[in-house]
Amino acid sequence: MKLDDIKMGSEIRVKTNISELDRVLGGGIVDGSLILLGGEPGIGKSTLLLQICSEISKTKRVLYVSGEESKGQLKLRADRLGISGDSIYLLTETDTDAVLEECERIKPEVIIIDSVQTLSSMRFSSAPGSITQVREGAMAFISYGKSAGAAVFLVGHVNKEGSIAGPKVLEHIVDAVLYFEGDQHTSYRILRAAKNRFGA
Repeated sequence: MKLDDIKMGSEIRVKTNISELDRVLGGGIVDGSLILLGGEPGIGKSTLLLQICSEISKTKRVLYVSGEESKGQLKLRADRLGISGDSIYLLTETDTDAVLEECERIKPEVIIIDSVQTLSSMRFSSAPGSITQVREGAMAFISYGKSAGAAVFLVGHVNKEGSIAGPKVLEHIVDAVLYFEGDQHTSYRILRAAKNRFGA
């Protein structure tokens, strides 16, 4: 297509109504973008993402995919946070292809994968969490998100070396890289953008 022939929608960003998160993202979540959220285990990534689900689900259909927690565990956390909504779908699955099938079925507008290290596909012989599985899983969701116009959050745990999923294999292919940092024993967290194609 010619550049001048491309028409932009009236609203390509979705506000999370979490003001500091929207500011870090450059004004909200861009449709069709892939956001990598990294942080140490237990820092509160899943809690933050459930809060995002609560706000976004008021206007969008959200699919929350957990490869680490059961539906019951997620429900307990949601109840503790006072989160509910019939536009939030929970899926406990680690098979990349099965997750994509569910995406095709329910057509979510925002997808949260918690975490990318748990995903694997039978098409590759390597173990879950390996560089191949992580990279190919991320690429599959990039492809789906771009074609369907769905924003995708990928959660990645930070290892002892401070990188996500071993070598920084994902940071080059996603649209935004956010680091969630802080001390587990205090009430404050820092959300830092290491990369953002749609903001500062």
